[in-house]
This record gives sequence, C-alpha cells and structure tokens, in this order.
Amino acid sequence: MRPHLLTFCFLLLFTGPGLQAQDDGRVLDRIVAVVGNEIITESELQLQILQATSANPGDTDPSLRMRILEAMMNDKLILAQAELDSVVVPPEEVTRRLDEQVRRLTRAYGSEQRLEEVVGMTIAQMKREYRDDIRKRLMIEMIQQQELGMIEVTHREITDFYRTYRDSLPPVPEQVQLRQIVRFPRVTDDFKQAARDKAQSILDSLHDGASFEEMARRHSDDPGSARSGGNLGLARRGVFVREFEEAAFALAEEKISDIVETQFGFHIIKLLEKKGEAIRPQHILVKVEKTGESDQSTIDTLNALRARILAGESFKELAMQYSEDEETRKFGGSLGTIEVSELSDEIRVVQQRLSPGEISEPFKLTLDRDYAYAILQLQDRIPQHPVSLEDDYQRIANFARIFKQNRLYNEWMEKIKDNVYWDIKEI
Repeated sequence: MRPHLLTFCFLLLFTGPGLQAQDDGRVLDRIVAVVGNEIITESELQLQILQATSANPGDTDPSLRMRILEAMMNDKLILAQAELDSVVVPPEEVTRRLDEQVRRLTRAYGSEQRLEEVVGMTIAQMKREYRDDIRKRLMIEMIQQQELGMIEVTHREITDFYRTYRDSLPPVPEQVQLRQIVRFPRVTDDFKQAARDKAQSILDSLHDGASFEEMARRHSDDPGSARSGGNLGLARRGVFVREFEEAAFALAEEKISDIVETQFGFHIIKLLEKKGEAIRPQHILVKVEKTGESDQSTIDTLNALRARILAGESFKELAMQYSEDEETRKFGGSLGTIEVSELSDEIRVVQQRLSPGEISEPFKLTLDRDYAYAILQLQDRIPQHPVSLEDDYQRIANFARIFKQNRLYNEWMEKIKDNVYWDIKEI
C-alpha cells in the first residue's frame, strides 16, 4: 500500500505547522484544498513537504508539491468515509496511543521537562491539544485495515504478475543463511555485591530524608531519566520489565520501594501517581559492572563450543542447548535467509570472511542496552541475481500483493471521491 505522508509524526503534531508571516507582521495562511468538513492549509502542506525532503533538502521535483497534496487529500477523504461509515475508536485506544507517543518522545529528549520546553506546552496540554488528531488518525487506520488489510493473492495472480513485470523487477540483493550462538558475560559476585551495597547506601540516604530527585540526578545510571530526577513519565502495564512493574504497581503513592533487581541492575522506585492501570514512577538505577574476567570467560565458553562443532557436533544442537538469544535459540540459532544489508555491522563484517560451512571466532555483539559475544556459522551465500519464479516465489508474491493493494486502493479512492465533496484551490 502506498505510504501516506500524513502519517502523524508526534513531534511535528506537537510543534505544529508554522504560519506564513508577511513583512508587516500579519499572519498569512490560505486554504489550498477542502475535503468534506476538513481543510488543508498552505502551512500544513509546507510542513509535509519539509518532512518529505528533510533527508534531501535540495529536492526540487516540480511534481512533489502536487503528490504530497494528493496524499494529504486522500487521508482526508478516508477520514470523511470513516465518519460516513460511523467508525468509532474506543477512547482508551486513543489514550494508549497518546501515552505511547509521549513516552517515546520523553525517551528521545531525556525527560518530560525537556520535551515540554521544546514543544512549548505541558504534557497535559499536548494530550488535550492533539487527542482529536490522534483519534482521526486511528479512524483512518481502522477503515484502511477493514478495506485493505486482508488482501491475499492467488498463485495465478502471482504468476501473471511475474510474467507481466519480470523485466522491471529489481534484482534480489545478496543474501546469506546464518546460524549463531550468543552468550552474555556473567557478572562476578563481587561486582554484583558492590552494586547492591551502593543501592543500599542510596536507599538509606532516602530514608534519612535525602531528596529522591537529587539522588537520582547524582547517582542513577539511567541517563535518560536521571536528568529529570528519575521521572519515567506516565506508563500503563506492560511497558516495564516484570520485576520492576510488579514492585512499582504494589507501591502506594509517594512511597519508596526496597531494592528491586532486574536485568538492568538494581532499582529504587518511588511512585508519584497512580491512575487506574497507569502509574508515574521515579527510579534510581545502579548498574552492575562487568569485568574483563567475565568477558574472557564467555569467550572461552564459545571457543570450547566452536571446538566441539569442528570435531563433528551439530551447530544447531549446541545452539539450542547453549545460546542465550531467545529469539533464535529455539530454531537452532538460525537467522534464516537474510539480506546482507539488513545485518548488524558486526555480523556483516564477520560473515564476509566466511565461506559456506565455516565458523567464526568469537566476536563482540553490541546490543540495545547491553553486549554479548557470539560465534557465527555461514550455511550458504546467495549472490545477487535476477528474480525468478522458481527461486524467489515468496518475494514475487510480496510484490504482487503490494501491486494488488495499490490497485484496490486507487479504486477505493475513486469510489470515496464520488461520495465526499472535495475541491483543490489554486496552488
């Protein structure tokens, strides 16, 4: 399905479109299109053009303005049709999406305070200001899913598509089939106890009257929340890891937890606010440092596993037994068939040095909030090649499905245009 340029980037929603200003200080913003009960203004159009060209500011495609306006009008048309069809979005779903967007932006800017400074309004004001915009976006998504979300293609449609368009289909990029065994360095008991002792010292200071906010700023190992005194924002169940969530939801407002251990370290939690199934916690995190000794022990374990595989044992069986990557362990460490361009930087570099069947030396993997070590087996390398029905059936099926979705989308839009008033002003 064609991408919609009016997909709400929440920060752009919050900052809002800037209006055109004349030399005499008067604000100028004209209507460029009307769709049903909705309008599209020049400033809204310019904002979308700016968003579309942000990666390439020098883009001077003369048709870009019209294409973006058409995409914006299509969203307005779909919204009008959703209203005609009486599509209703549950209020709790709007709240969930708003909370999700605020949490994402809070993480990006480090704190709610910094986000409020950038946007120029409080979190509560943001949610009131843009609640209706989010509701409309969800209405659009719901009716699109109802109309186009379950499209399937038959074998006949796939083969007909291939015969018609095979000369214009892009080649299949280089692909590899890989297996991995991943191990995380263990934290030594001495370092773990040192981290717990530090957390206990902080907790004792809090019980003696120290400011939670100040202690978080000075001592928390979570830089994203430390700047805001440990404030994690309002969050519903399911956002935090299990141990943290259970402890936080068990607290009464303004109460402080005992030390809580999670995969990230030791936490001290204070509950600021509880609203039904949502809470606003603060926390102080003390991470447990790993050592060169624990890293070397992990590397030694992987070298021993590599030696066993080279001696004839199955990589797949050992991956299922020893790998600590939950997503791939149950599949014997298999990453499936994957395009080289989609690999992480570390894996892409390592696999380049392997021939089919070879196993890498242990190497370091950088993860989101941690790191690990791994060994890699290259099972097969598939060079770039022209797409073929025999070897790339699923890839062709995906192209055929998108082609069908686009065709049905265009037909649907023409039907909507017959039911909804629309008009493009001079642009």
